[in-house]
Amino acid sequence: MKYRLKAATLAIATALPMFALAQQVGETELNVALSQHDGSEVLATVGDQKVTLADAAMIYTTLPPEVAQVPADQLLSGITEQLVSETVLYEKALAAKLDQSKEMTYRLNAIRRSALAEAYLTAEMAKRITEEQLREEYDEMVKQFGGEEEVSARHILVKTEDEAKALVKALEGGTDFAKLAAEKSTGPSGANGGDLGWFGPGQMVKPFADAAFALKKGEVSAPVETQFGWHVIKLEDRRTQSPPPFDIIEPQLRAKASQGMAQEIIAEARKEAKISIEEKTPPAFLVRQNEMFKD
Repeated sequence: MKYRLKAATLAIATALPMFALAQQVGETELNVALSQHDGSEVLATVGDQKVTLADAAMIYTTLPPEVAQVPADQLLSGITEQLVSETVLYEKALAAKLDQSKEMTYRLNAIRRSALAEAYLTAEMAKRITEEQLREEYDEMVKQFGGEEEVSARHILVKTEDEAKALVKALEGGTDFAKLAAEKSTGPSGANGGDLGWFGPGQMVKPFADAAFALKKGEVSAPVETQFGWHVIKLEDRRTQSPPPFDIIEPQLRAKASQGMAQEIIAEARKEAKISIEEKTPPAFLVRQNEMFKD
């Protein structure tokens, strides 16, 4: 049911055409909004139940990443509709006294136990993995970073070597490369003057990459054969990749630092606790039986 309700939220949120991507809110605007709203604002009322902004924010944390591209107003409307549907069903469940069933008691206990256990792990890891530690790891990574060389190039693709030689001759005579590519190239980049953008050695077939990386800036190659045909290549520029900024790499550094830490925290907690596991247990196959929850 939860999946169906979430699917309904996505359907509602994306039902209208998106004329713009998700709005980028400035830091000042965000801080002002946060100072004026604490999440208790009511979005809808169902009977005696209030659906609040904080309820909607909590639902958002459970939705898939693609909803980040949905405009905020549209997204909030979809989430509100989901919460209204859930609340209507919630009240029906209370009226039917389903909250008092043996199954629901165990289910709610399981949800609470799991959520709080995860919250404790998250809080402990946040304390143990500091930004200072991550920045030190990042600085070390930057020192060892050997940026791969990239080139920016254009090419003209034709079927035969003779055609390629004729292109080289025309270029030597002063014909503009981009204009000639637009007129003669059979490749998809022809419409863009043969522009291939930036690429590394492993992103092109070897004969093409070898020829491109052997050129000097502004130089045009002799005809190069690949399985696609014959190419004439012009090197526009070359550069060495820079390391990604800390903000981009930080989640990966945090994930790496947390590897094994959860088990370490669990082991510490278990060591401090008084644990006694029964040697004699009921038949193991009963764990698969729903009858365990029958009143």
